[in-house]
Amino acid sequence: MELKNYLDKKSLTLILLGMVAAFAGLAVAGGGMAYADNAAFCSSCHSMQRVAATWQVSNHRQFTCGDCHLPHDNIVHKMYVKSQTGMHDTYHEFLRDYPDTIKLTANARAIVDSNCLRCHAYTVGNTPLAAGGQQCTKCHRGMIHNQIVVKEEVRVE
Repeated sequence: MELKNYLDKKSLTLILLGMVAAFAGLAVAGGGMAYADNAAFCSSCHSMQRVAATWQVSNHRQFTCGDCHLPHDNIVHKMYVKSQTGMHDTYHEFLRDYPDTIKLTANARAIVDSNCLRCHAYTVGNTPLAAGGQQCTKCHRGMIHNQIVVKEEVRVE
């Protein structure tokens, strides 16, 4: 078989259409992933509204939910954790059985602590925290979501 048999007009059109479809698919997937990391998406669930409100008045409001709550070692791990926690959150949101105070699992706490150390590496560089294995959230657990109590607006009609 010769190369020119594969390079006729019909084949080139199909290849080009395939490339355009792949590019569009990647763009949609990337945009969806970026949207799913932001607070507007995360706080769309009733159980996360208070969490999002306390984050919004914190010193870390410039970061997305995914910046703190998802691993950043590689994209496969990030997507695995995102899908796992997303299914968990959707399940409990559907059942409406979230507790008033949402607590991190041991795995989620390890991810958050790792991200604290990733961003604050310079700050903790000369402390025992730099060696790893420490829990930032042990002392700073209320830093972002629990420090400021957000009162719900009461409407009188």
